Amino acid sequence: HLRGYLDRGELLEIHDAGEMIGVVVLVRQADEVEIWNIALAEDHRGRGLGRLAIRAIADRCTRAGATRLTVGTSDCSLGTIAFYRKAGFRFAGVREGYFDTYPMAVVENGIRARDMVMLRMTLPSGSTRT
Repeated sequence: HLRGYLDRGELLEIHDAGEMIGVVVLVRQADEVEIWNIALAEDHRGRGLGRLAIRAIADRCTRAGATRLTVGTSDCSLGTIAFYRKAGFRFAGVREGYFDTYPMAVVENGIRARDMVMLRMTLPSGSTRT
């Protein structure tokens, strides 16, 4: 999927101590930036680096004049939803049936993904981040 939408967004590398440990694809629409893909190398997860990356992405988007940062994940990605909530995102809606059109079923935690859960972070523009 990543190659299919690179031309619609901006691909950025995530580094730690000079080593590339992940990537993120950001897509801007008006004053909102959506994270379309973010991935950290497995051996760098669980150490707070993902949260630091989200903070850096939010700061970059704020400097670029965006007012919101959004991300979507499958309705069965329970750990991912918790990660985004801890990073400061709030629930913003559901794209019903999003994964129903995939050629192969997406299954996580023993649950078939059906809907995309959308989360949003309001970026500061003189106000505080929520």
